[in-house]
Amino acid sequence: MTRRPVAAVVALVVVGTAAVGCTSGGSTPDTPPTTPASSAATSAPTGTRAATFPPAPDPYRSPPVTLPTGPIELSTGPAPWPPPALANGGANSADYVAAAGLPYGEETTQVHYHAHLDINIDGDKVEVPAYLGFVVKNGKALGLAPLHTHDPTGIIHIENSVPGKFVLGQVLVEWGVRFTDRCLGSYCTGGGKELAVFVNGTRIGGDPTRLVLTAHQEIAIEYGEAGNLPTPPSSYDFPEGD
Repeated sequence: MTRRPVAAVVALVVVGTAAVGCTSGGSTPDTPPTTPASSAATSAPTGTRAATFPPAPDPYRSPPVTLPTGPIELSTGPAPWPPPALANGGANSADYVAAAGLPYGEETTQVHYHAHLDINIDGDKVEVPAYLGFVVKNGKALGLAPLHTHDPTGIIHIENSVPGKFVLGQVLVEWGVRFTDRCLGSYCTGGGKELAVFVNGTRIGGDPTRLVLTAHQEIAIEYGEAGNLPTPPSSYDFPEGD
């Protein structure tokens, strides 16, 4: 699969005197990223010297048994779905990270790999937005979860201080979108439609929210005419070094 060319969009998080930012095929810009085109009514989070940066959490190791873990609002409406970091100045963004069973803080890369997520609804691509997993207050980035996105390429960053297990359902909880084996947002199996999840081109069964994310995995969530879903990609052309 040919990677869709995009400008490097890298979120810069400044904590104390350290500036950190993981790239996806580009260098860290000197200025904060611009607002993604699909979120024109919102403002992208900027770096901040957080006066009250949260204490270092215990290392994350595994997802909670059930998701979400707290009372957050998951969208049951149609796409597109903006990330919590860009809604209301990010006021509830920490709640979505916590509901995914994740901590947040300064970016750590002792463990560092990437997976890729495609979503297609009736043959139309749905953008996986930047800033999933970012915790923002009043438009200022305070930190980010070990599972996050920096840009709208669909690349999911897994960056943690110790080896751990991350699952697909955590990504959708961070995003604030309902996701089950039957529904994605408002798109549900039934009435001649079906929802399916593919990994490296092969359809999987069971609970897709528990799909474990691995390095260079190509995940496709497909929704459309039952028995006639498009052929999903079997791989993704990750940038060199990813």
